[in-house]
Amino acid sequence: MTPTSSYSPELIRLLRTQLGFSDSAILRPESTFNDSYPIQFDLIIEDGAKTYIVELKRVVRLDSLSRLGFLKQLLNDSDFGASDITFIMAGKRITPEAKKAAEKTGIIFIKLPSNFDPEEGHDHPGIIPAKLTSPKSWQVISHLLKLGEASIRQISIASGVSYGWSHATAKALVSRGIASDAGGRLRIIDMSKLINGIAWERPFERLFSQEVHIAAKSTIELAKEICLVCDEQQISCAFTSFTAGEIYAGYSARHDSVYLYLETRNIKELTGMFDVQTQGAVAVRIYKPDRDVFRDRRVFSVEGLWLASPSMVLLDCAGQGYAGRDLTQKLVEIYGQL
Repeated sequence: MTPTSSYSPELIRLLRTQLGFSDSAILRPESTFNDSYPIQFDLIIEDGAKTYIVELKRVVRLDSLSRLGFLKQLLNDSDFGASDITFIMAGKRITPEAKKAAEKTGIIFIKLPSNFDPEEGHDHPGIIPAKLTSPKSWQVISHLLKLGEASIRQISIASGVSYGWSHATAKALVSRGIASDAGGRLRIIDMSKLINGIAWERPFERLFSQEVHIAAKSTIELAKEICLVCDEQQISCAFTSFTAGEIYAGYSARHDSVYLYLETRNIKELTGMFDVQTQGAVAVRIYKPDRDVFRDRRVFSVEGLWLASPSMVLLDCAGQGYAGRDLTQKLVEIYGQL
């Protein structure tokens, strides 16, 4: 029997039926919930303000249940809004004592069909960065790309990420054949593996929120107008992906759309300031940030555009997979100069 992974279509359909999350929900397999508690879980589902944390076990026992209960207690005593977080244990069966504990602690048990064979990726939640594209791990990697070669301590200082997290990220890079740590100096040795890993871990289109069409002479002119409106309305925005990548790299990739980070709550306010069309004109593709993309944004001096940081744009272009490969390579070549 083929093991059922945390991202298998069958499992997702079952969870959607049981939990009722929307088709637009963001699914993050083998992810950490929050950098303050960097614990890896089998699946995290983000549906608007609602978050579901899912662990997979063939048999749900009291010991595995207690780990979720521990984090639930931590969140209850913090400011993370635990009331919007639902904890789920999914398995083929649950022991009687675990069932009683789940009912008392408010952890939901979802029974998997007998033909499901959960692929347990870890015996228990680990405290290492599960994904290279998580905010802290990518901060480490992007600084390594800028430095070219450095010790873990140098990368930690440059990136502002703790030594422990930097070390764990470096270890993950080396174990995957992406980097070498010969002589205590870390450097990327296989850029293709890194780019492919990014595209698999964090497909950029998974953040897609909405597309609108606005009449304009060019994508750049429209981007400038959007930035002016956002500044007037005090709305944070940042262009990314192909739009920002072309400007940073001086490389022509595509000209029929602009790619924009915008919080969901601001979409209606922004689009209400334009004559939005149903088709034709310039497509404005709007994406929901999965991290703080506005803190390090830059104003492009010539055009006056708000661009996401080079680090963010590189991550997003790589996340476009094959479609963004050429532009990603161009950005990598000049990244140290940005």
